[in-house]
Amino acid sequence: RNRVVFIVKDGNKVVDAVGRAVDGRSPKWYRYGNDGYPFVCGRSNSVVVVEDCASACSISHHVSGLALLGTNLLESHIDVLAKYNRVFVALDKDATDKAIDMVKTLCRIVPTKLMVLSRDFKNMTKDERNDYLRNYIDR
Repeated sequence: RNRVVFIVKDGNKVVDAVGRAVDGRSPKWYRYGNDGYPFVCGRSNSVVVVEDCASACSISHHVSGLALLGTNLLESHIDVLAKYNRVFVALDKDATDKAIDMVKTLCRIVPTKLMVLSRDFKNMTKDERNDYLRNYIDR
């Protein structure tokens, strides 16, 4: 289907997959199943909540990335996020209101902060991402 496919796992079990079109076709993102489990990349005790798999992967060298695969926070996402020491919510600017609501919900369960992005992580250079993450995560 001309897509880069990201495998969604719950532990070692494959539960779903998400494909990103590489040729401009619609839909840009395609979910192969309907499990509702988020895509997680990285092994840090801190996690940044983002919208898509590419953004989650782009930060996974510094912190875990959790892709909502959209902008809605589901119960299945909350269950996963509750296992982390710290959560940072970094959605696109057009989803700022949803990001604020997520922070309000999650901060009752796990220490949570809002990250305001000027550009999506996947569109930043490696140095820009590293500087941005150091300023938020490492302080």
